[in-house]
Amino acid sequence: MCLVTLGVVWLLRRNRARVGGTGEFAVSVILVVLVYASSLLSSTPWQSTARGFVVLSGGLGGFWCARMLLHDESNRRFFRAFCLVLLSALLVVCVWNYFTSGKIYELVDTNPHPVADRILLLWFAPLSFLLSGPLVKKLVGGLQLLVSCVVFYLSDLRSAFFIPVALLGVASFFRTIRLKYAIGVLIVAGVATVFFVKQLPWEKIGKEYEPAYYRAENYPFSFHIAVKRPLLGIGLTAPRGDFLEDYNIKYPYVKKERFAQSVARIGVSENIFLTFMAELGFPFVILYGAALIILVGRLVRESLKPSPHGFLHPIVLLLPITAGFLHFLVYDGLLHPQVSWFFHILLGLTPIRKKE
Repeated sequence: MCLVTLGVVWLLRRNRARVGGTGEFAVSVILVVLVYASSLLSSTPWQSTARGFVVLSGGLGGFWCARMLLHDESNRRFFRAFCLVLLSALLVVCVWNYFTSGKIYELVDTNPHPVADRILLLWFAPLSFLLSGPLVKKLVGGLQLLVSCVVFYLSDLRSAFFIPVALLGVASFFRTIRLKYAIGVLIVAGVATVFFVKQLPWEKIGKEYEPAYYRAENYPFSFHIAVKRPLLGIGLTAPRGDFLEDYNIKYPYVKKERFAQSVARIGVSENIFLTFMAELGFPFVILYGAALIILVGRLVRESLKPSPHGFLHPIVLLLPITAGFLHFLVYDGLLHPQVSWFFHILLGLTPIRKKE
């Protein structure tokens, strides 16, 4: 669906002018080549090729659709309204799920992480309302952000619950929120965070809780895999068990046998950048990381000196992109096509270099 959408947009777009830089197109082509080369040399070529197809279609499809469709103000206004409707529907379903089943994600996904990713990325719309527009729009935007935080609290998802606090600090740095308001919100958030943590079962914050030991151990373990297959990795979602034979576990509170069971069951690094490093190799993760830094760097520069005539304040892109990045440090969100699609649409909304 992602690939078909990209093809339709390319064929039917009205404006045939260039929509991106030569460097962006070259990076896209190189990433495609690296993914498929890694897949062909994988121990599970068909499985890795299928997953690579999903990752590339969602990521590059979203980025280039944004470059082709969202270059004018009217389309961006429509996209903002579309995201607002999507987020409203998602929040309603999450709350309904909680009161009917006790889980926010039951009708949406298999666990709360990709749901949290969608919410954080769709914050593009309410943030835009909150930072510009009449009072009614500000109230709508603020209400959606508040309900989102309530959903995070109901999900028992600590990573997503703490991210809004980090975003508040980023927004304060760029002076899009007055410092006195930010301090007031931080105090309230601090009290809520203490209450939230106290409600968590002890096993969820203990040293032997699986997400804790698995994510901690995957930093050295993913690097161990990448050193053995530095150029193209082992292929997306390829088995990792063989690489445990000569690996010495670093995390002191869990034995190697238990970590091996988690590796066999989970199969990824629970950090998208570690996953890309181990499964696609150093060239891919370095090139993709450099592209992210360049695009986000443009947003940072624009946020420091925003154009008074711009429809979107750059911070409304920078904050959800930052939120997605922070959550990807504890979850492989870009392996989910919807999450990857919207994350790269926001990247596609970043400014193009003036000469291009």
